[in-house]
Amino acid sequence: MLEQRIRNRQPTALQGFGLILLIALAVFAGSAFFTLMQKRIGALASALFIAYGCAIAWFLLDWYAMSFVYTATDDVLRICRAYGKRERFAADVWLNRVVAWGSPEDMKQRYPQAKVLKATRAQCEFEPLALVYQDSDSLNIAVIQPNDALRNHLLEAIRKATKK
Repeated sequence: MLEQRIRNRQPTALQGFGLILLIALAVFAGSAFFTLMQKRIGALASALFIAYGCAIAWFLLDWYAMSFVYTATDDVLRICRAYGKRERFAADVWLNRVVAWGSPEDMKQRYPQAKVLKATRAQCEFEPLALVYQDSDSLNIAVIQPNDALRNHLLEAIRKATKK
C-alpha cells in the first residue's frame, strides 16, 4: 500500500506574518466599507460582511490548509480531501475499471462527456496524471498528481488488472 499527500507550499515565517497582516487589513477594510454601506442598505450590510468574512476564510482554507491524500493498493486508488489531519472521502478508482490514462488535456479531449474529479494542487511540483475509469453508469476522469513511486505502482497495477 502506498500513500501520498499533496498540498500547496506552506508560507515561510515572514510570508505568514505578511499574510496575517493582509487578513487583518482585509477585515478592517471590509468592516469600514460595510459600516458605511449600513446607512444605505441597513441590516443587509451585516449579512454581506459575514459573507465577506466567510469568503476570506474559504480562500485561506482552500489555499493553505486543504490537501489531497492518495492511497493505492493493487486493486484501488482512494482519493481523499484533507483539512489538516481530517480526511474526507472523495472517490475510489478501481484499477480494473480504468479505461485509459494520460495527460489531463488528452483525456478531456478523448472523453468530453466524462465527469472530472480534479484532485490536484496548483503549487505541487508533480506532473498531473488523468485516469479515465468506468463508474456504475458513466465515465469519470480522476486528475491526480502522483510522485514517481505512486505513478509507477498505479500504472503497473492497471496493466495487471486489465490483463485479467
